[in-house]
Amino acid sequence: MSQRPCIVIVGRANVGKSSLFNRLLGRRAAVVDDRPGVTRDRHFREWEFEGRQLDLVDTGGFIDESLDPLAEQVRTQIEIAVNDAALVLFLVDARTGITYDDLQLARQVKRSGKTVLLLANKSERPQDREDRAELLKMGLGEAHPVSATTGYGLDGLMEKFRRLLPPPGTRRVADPRIRMAILGRPNAGKSTLVNKLMGEDRVIVSPLPGTTRDSVDAEFVWQGRKFLVTDTAGLRKKAKVRDDIEYYSNMRALESIRRSEVVILLIDSLEKEMPEQDLRILRQVEEAGKGIVIGLSKWDALEKDHRTFDERCKEWRQRIPSLAETPIVAFSGLTGQRVPRLLEEVIRVREGCRRVFGRDNVIEYFQQAATAQKPPHSHGRPVQITRCCQVTVDPPTLAFETENPDDVMESYRRYLRARAIEFFNLAGVPLRISMRTKLELRTDEDLARFGDLPAELVPPPTVTPAEDS
Repeated sequence: MSQRPCIVIVGRANVGKSSLFNRLLGRRAAVVDDRPGVTRDRHFREWEFEGRQLDLVDTGGFIDESLDPLAEQVRTQIEIAVNDAALVLFLVDARTGITYDDLQLARQVKRSGKTVLLLANKSERPQDREDRAELLKMGLGEAHPVSATTGYGLDGLMEKFRRLLPPPGTRRVADPRIRMAILGRPNAGKSTLVNKLMGEDRVIVSPLPGTTRDSVDAEFVWQGRKFLVTDTAGLRKKAKVRDDIEYYSNMRALESIRRSEVVILLIDSLEKEMPEQDLRILRQVEEAGKGIVIGLSKWDALEKDHRTFDERCKEWRQRIPSLAETPIVAFSGLTGQRVPRLLEEVIRVREGCRRVFGRDNVIEYFQQAATAQKPPHSHGRPVQITRCCQVTVDPPTLAFETENPDDVMESYRRYLRARAIEFFNLAGVPLRISMRTKLELRTDEDLARFGDLPAELVPPPTVTPAEDS
């Protein structure tokens, strides 16, 4: 659980919780739809309010159990969120008035003893604000009229935040957490893995595909390392995205790639072939410059022997050459089998993205690669690559100096990248290769400052100068 104060938004289904969530954040971070039950899990986003670092939490709609088979789990998620809250925003619909579900939820929230603000949403019209006295029956004090859609009443709400929330703290420090997103097709086991990592039922798990419709953030600590994990809605092919809910869920999942540092792509081990949709995700992760680890989920449910994993990986890597440089871990989110190994790979990939390789190490790598295989001729002329230097971190980039970069064949660029991944142990790291006519050499110290890196990711200073190759 985050150590930042939490503002939790609760209410029955379809009263506008996600609309208020988006309004406060200033962007569309949660899926909004007129149908009840669109938001089911707790949905976390970091929010800065006048110097205060907060977590804003959207919850699933409190709904009658006869209307949704997951209603009981949704109610449990609401209870957990309220117990962690510094402030609870209780939304009701000003136009429909109090319902039985409103009263049931109010009793649950009052038992928590938390500070609660009752908000009468959809109050933009004068006639919507006439019957607020009826809301006193809920026992949560006077209702404050607001409209998440138009922004009506939000200035008054901000004033209440100033009085009820802790004062602004010190300047925000660098985020020590590893941000990772869990992606995959529907029902690949994403939420089961998140719950195993959290040690609690943080997200709803069901055999029904599509249970997670939004991207859900959660925090946990493993062996002293902090993680922020995003469980995403299952990605479908565009042709199978049948309505606006699935369209925006797909958009959130793709946004989670951009917000992450490492992506875990889950593939159901019961699938013998890697689906084309998963290959598209791999390309999107690479283009975004994020680390990647492939997790073969539900390994406990697969009939196998001691050769199954190696044969599966060999077959995939022969058919899909890019997988030769991608780490693959077979695990079970249900039993926890090899989940620690999955996290070890995530840490290794994240550190690889930020590493300063060291000038001497880069020179050694370049000498070995150039000696083992020289660049092919171009138009009958030899191609000369004179030297190499690391020029960026996160993602790391190796730049090579040559008179005519266009003469360096793509196959040789792939060779240089593969040798670097092997030399520096960068499997899963989105290493970039760049050909340039003139190198502007970067020192290790410059790279470290540029990446704001901890000391363990920076090699010790060179004792004796080395000649460029």
